[in-house]
Amino acid sequence: MNIIILFFAILLLLIIIWDFFITVLSISGAGFVSSMISALISTVFLKLSRLLKNREVLNYSGVSVILSLIIWWIGGLWLGFFLLLVSDSDSVVNTSTHEMASISDKFYYSGYVLSTMGNGDFKPGSSTWQIVIAFFPFSGFIFITTAMTYLISVSSAVIFKRSLAHSITDIMGLDNYDERINCLYENTDNIRNRINQHNQNHLAYPVVNYFYSLDKKASFSVGLWELNAMLTSLQNDPTQPLNKLKPLNQAIDNYLSSMGEAFIPKVQSNSENEGEDSVKKRRKQLQNLLKSDGWHLNQIEMY
Repeated sequence: MNIIILFFAILLLLIIIWDFFITVLSISGAGFVSSMISALISTVFLKLSRLLKNREVLNYSGVSVILSLIIWWIGGLWLGFFLLLVSDSDSVVNTSTHEMASISDKFYYSGYVLSTMGNGDFKPGSSTWQIVIAFFPFSGFIFITTAMTYLISVSSAVIFKRSLAHSITDIMGLDNYDERINCLYENTDNIRNRINQHNQNHLAYPVVNYFYSLDKKASFSVGLWELNAMLTSLQNDPTQPLNKLKPLNQAIDNYLSSMGEAFIPKVQSNSENEGEDSVKKRRKQLQNLLKSDGWHLNQIEMY
């Protein structure tokens, strides 16, 4: 038994299991490794988009992140099981010849039993390894089915995010200014509730942030920027019933606070002039949000 290989195998499996379940089951963010992989891939796509001056590239960011996470989870689990078998030369034997399996045979066998019990050409070398290997297909089944459920949830969250963006940009896109104001007041509660729900979706599935929209009307960051411009203009109008807009403003601040913890740079406040500074702070946060979404201010129509 090679203790060093056994140690690294167990360590790798523990890291993968922890990272996997924190990412797919926790409602407070993703695992450390999954977060790094997601951020790295999205950064590559953002830089490539700026370099090529083509936003079409961002269309593949979210899919690439998801595929990379699946490769990390399933591939890492496979590698961990493989190293576990390699740590003991007698862990797997050929069923027909009863000879010890080679390293390539163990690699094949460890991957094969991730989703099945094997086809019988190899078998555990002892009763102890029978118990250990029995966990392989069980673990593989849990990982694969849970990952598929996670993908469905992420897809639903992405669709919800784009639907919310359309709801906001449709209102902000009305030609008549008074119509925009009236429609905003009529839909304030609905928009607030959906922003709060999107905030919870973002906390549960941070990978949603890496699905970029090519169309400004389907981009939540653009919609939020335009909505904030409207809310700021209304705050300067003493004839407006601003109390009705306070819950909506709070929902936006809560979302930006959640984003600021991991996805956009933190903006410092100036306590000397809290009212004016809060407006500038939110505007800066929204600028950072647009940048993290691959947009520039000169691409956004101002209201």
